[in-house]
Amino acid sequence: MAAHYYYFIAGLPSISLDDSKLSLGPRDFRVEAEKHLKNEDFALIRLLHLEEDILGFLKVLYQEPWAESYEGLISREFWQEYIDFLSKEEPEISSGNEKLFKKLPAFIEKAARAVLEPEEPPAKAIIEYQLLLGFYQYAAKIPNDFIQKWFELNRQIKNILTAINARQHQLDFSAYLIGEDQLCEQLQLSHATDFGLGKESPVFDAIYRIWEQNNILYRERGYDHFKAKWIDDQNFFEYFNIDRILGYYTKLRLINRWIKADESRGKKVFTNTLDKLGKSFSFPEDFNIKITQK
Repeated sequence: MAAHYYYFIAGLPSISLDDSKLSLGPRDFRVEAEKHLKNEDFALIRLLHLEEDILGFLKVLYQEPWAESYEGLISREFWQEYIDFLSKEEPEISSGNEKLFKKLPAFIEKAARAVLEPEEPPAKAIIEYQLLLGFYQYAAKIPNDFIQKWFELNRQIKNILTAINARQHQLDFSAYLIGEDQLCEQLQLSHATDFGLGKESPVFDAIYRIWEQNNILYRERGYDHFKAKWIDDQNFFEYFNIDRILGYYTKLRLINRWIKADESRGKKVFTNTLDKLGKSFSFPEDFNIKITQK
């Protein structure tokens, strides 16, 4: 039977994407949530970070610098221990993490071995694609309605933006679409300006309208406003259950992202955020997305 968290949810402050400060940040929220939620429900909170976690793992796997804007919950040290664990013929783990390593989703180990075992490891973009594909397939099987639909929405948005940006630069993007569904097929096959989707796909229609804005800041904020509204609509009839909490935490992270990028933190923070966004599609080096900012 699904748990209800009346006291915890009733005590949460109201939040909006236009907020300039938060009385309860993501880290503090997790601390409080862990006190009130069942273990299996709190695990879903952590699962919301898994995509960032595996991209952090990818950086360790390819010995790249750790990003300042990293939003995952798994540390670089943990990932390095995991890689060392997989690299040894007879692993000797003294940190006690061996049981945790074995609980990681199978697609992570598969991608790791594809890099560690050959003499010449595959290009990073190939492994990143495999990790993202494995992640979205994994998330689709999680027995929670919000988790499944949230990550499916993110997969669709990622594919739509990949197709739009690639077409603008006359580049083949078919190998970068994640998954196999009707949306991917339409994006690959259609030569129409709107990929033959138009208003028949509410997600495509909304994202395309936002993308048409020339200002990168308006675009990125528009995408997050769209996601925030989606969360509100998705949880409209969810009141005191885990889905309401997952939606609240997801919006909290969206808001926190913009607060961290405000003017008081300086141009460097904002530039790093845009740099992260620009690299989020895993394109090769010759696939540079150039955006005109007005």
